[in-house]
Amino acid sequence: MFDTRLALAAALLCFATPAAAETLTIAGSEPAGSNVNDLLRLSVERFEGEDGAALAQQLEAELGGAQFGGRPWYRMIAPESGAPTDGLVTGTTRASVDETPVTEKRKRCVEPDPADKKKCLKEAEVDIRCRRRTVTVATTARLVAIADGSIRYTRPLNARDQITYCPDRAASRSVDDYIEDVQRDHVKAIRRDLAPRDYVLDVRVEEGTKGLAKPAQAAFKNAVRLTKSDQPAACAAWTALTRDAEPTAALAFNLGLCAEMQRDFDAAVDWYGEAQRQGLRGSAIPEALERVEGNRRALADWEARKRLIGRE
Repeated sequence: MFDTRLALAAALLCFATPAAAETLTIAGSEPAGSNVNDLLRLSVERFEGEDGAALAQQLEAELGGAQFGGRPWYRMIAPESGAPTDGLVTGTTRASVDETPVTEKRKRCVEPDPADKKKCLKEAEVDIRCRRRTVTVATTARLVAIADGSIRYTRPLNARDQITYCPDRAASRSVDDYIEDVQRDHVKAIRRDLAPRDYVLDVRVEEGTKGLAKPAQAAFKNAVRLTKSDQPAACAAWTALTRDAEPTAALAFNLGLCAEMQRDFDAAVDWYGEAQRQGLRGSAIPEALERVEGNRRALADWEARKRLIGRE
């Protein structure tokens, strides 16, 4: 079973006033993208490169703040402390700037009106000298398990930006700002790979009434309207409709969302499968099934991790 804190959070979300219309609020977790479930203590060494120390500090803070069920995912260990650690993150980050001269065309007045300096009798295209600036940022990260030296994670991250600026057009951003933004994005990408991530989504419900009898259509539409103010009541209304009639594609999908919202993943998968069999098309069902699978993996990882923590 998952932590009571997770159950409480899910329950609170069920009864919260939804932020968007015609949606149900789904709270879930994405598992870590790498094999890190047995690594409890983690150290981040300074990355190589001019900005390596700052990036390592950002990454250490991001990983240290990662939680699941209200509990930290990692215990961060300062590498200089000499204390035991299960995994070590190392890497590099480097930025380069290249500028080359280029020309652009501009219209210029070559024959002003002698009677009115604000008017031009003849224009022509002329070349102006500009500069094309290319900034590249390359970051690599690697996680090594200390116990056996195995490389559990490695990832190269690259970004490139090109801007042309001229005497009459300034650069839209500075080199330093671009590098800082990219390195921040790289840190967040590594954090997503190495620790689970919680999310809250407002997922749009299906509103079609095809296949329902007239009285059921009215009840279905009323349930759709209830999603704006009382999501559990909307789910109860849809559930009541299944007592007297076979579920339609839209009804089955919405009941799948209700089950997913309540973290009843087996029921959610069954309802989504029924919606597919009833002919619902598009990306909503594949996305829902992917969310459910991710949630199941995240919860299984956490259960395994709790057992490992208990043996320490």
